[in-house]
Amino acid sequence: MIGSAMSDLDGPGRYIRPVPPPAVTTTKARYSVKDLTVLEGLDAVRKRPGMYIGSTDGRGLMHCVWEIIDNAVDEALAGHCSRIDVVLAEDRSVLVSDNGRGIPVDIDSKTKLSGVQLVMTKLHAGGKFGGGSYAAAGGLHGVGASVVNALSERLDVEVDRAGRTHKMSFRRGVPGVFDGPGPGAEFSRRGGLQVGDRVPKTRTGTRLRYWADPQVFTADADYSWQQLCARARQTAFLVPGLAITVRDERDPDAVVEESFRFRGGLSEFVDYLSKGDPITGVIRLTGVGHFHETVPVLDAKGHLSSQEVERELGVDIAMRWTSDYDASVSSFVNIIATPKGGTHVVGFERALVKTANEALRAAKVLRASEDNVTRDDITEGLTAVVTVRLAEPQFEGQTKEVLGTPAASRIVSHIVNKHLKAWFTTPPRGDK
Repeated sequence: MIGSAMSDLDGPGRYIRPVPPPAVTTTKARYSVKDLTVLEGLDAVRKRPGMYIGSTDGRGLMHCVWEIIDNAVDEALAGHCSRIDVVLAEDRSVLVSDNGRGIPVDIDSKTKLSGVQLVMTKLHAGGKFGGGSYAAAGGLHGVGASVVNALSERLDVEVDRAGRTHKMSFRRGVPGVFDGPGPGAEFSRRGGLQVGDRVPKTRTGTRLRYWADPQVFTADADYSWQQLCARARQTAFLVPGLAITVRDERDPDAVVEESFRFRGGLSEFVDYLSKGDPITGVIRLTGVGHFHETVPVLDAKGHLSSQEVERELGVDIAMRWTSDYDASVSSFVNIIATPKGGTHVVGFERALVKTANEALRAAKVLRASEDNVTRDDITEGLTAVVTVRLAEPQFEGQTKEVLGTPAASRIVSHIVNKHLKAWFTTPPRGDK
């Protein structure tokens, strides 16, 4: 009793009445199916855009650009595209053009929609699921184009195929027709692909222009010219021979343009990234490995069933030691940067440390009684670019910053150990 009474005193002689806990709501509101909301089509994207592009500021704005560019790069990876042009226009639109095969324009037998409308309005619709179109892809596996469409005030797409230009427009993901240029033009809903002018049958490709929706993105969100150039340069290194031109027309008095094309691929990439005086030449480690995994596969009726499939994983690594003290290991899956690494980087570093220590002991630089050289010692001054290519990679999270495919570690480790051991045994003359 004494303890209870004392707890209600606030200073000498003042009694504070205890505040009762909040009353529990006892309303008879029922939770039924009427309280459930079903978001149709692309409504889910507009309701929760951060789930698909990370944020609605400048980062999310740039993510939309990457998704459209990556779809064009997928055509280059498949050997069907040699040029991509990107324009940041004065009217705040973005135009991405490529000379690939063009989005399919024929009609899908199940949905009765054209390939263009299917790709632009249906989540997870694209050529990256069955494995027949893309052996290695960098886009969001059928999500990217439709997400950008959903988050655009206006989107126009033109496809050159079979000797004709095919056109279609959308407003916030809804197909229709604008009666003039720009997102402010009068809009009326209408489905279907419009067949336009004739073009040479040898001319194919896709042109996609969109205006990001101000209802979605923050008022201060803007495109970064520096990021766009850096990404274009990086992609050109990763896809040798692909020409990428980026142009900024937002200020008509100060138009800028940059073009990127590299035939040396990763070797030139390492040259560009490395600092300090070269100690070795650029070392290339390449190879292919195979593994099996169980994946859900769509049958002819559209049903999913588990099936074991054989995968091919290509490995291409370029590396060089310099006089610099810092280590730099950049990693990619297809064309996707994995800044936080993943199983491919784990395999690379494991094999690098193991092979280097074996070489040091074989050369009697390390005695039997001495400890192995650590990873930090071996990677000092190292610049490396680690890339793998495979169909349907497993990423940890939507942002794809970490590769999770387990087999990548084993395959990369095996290829690095094999080729690096040969290099340590008989290095090129300039690297001795």
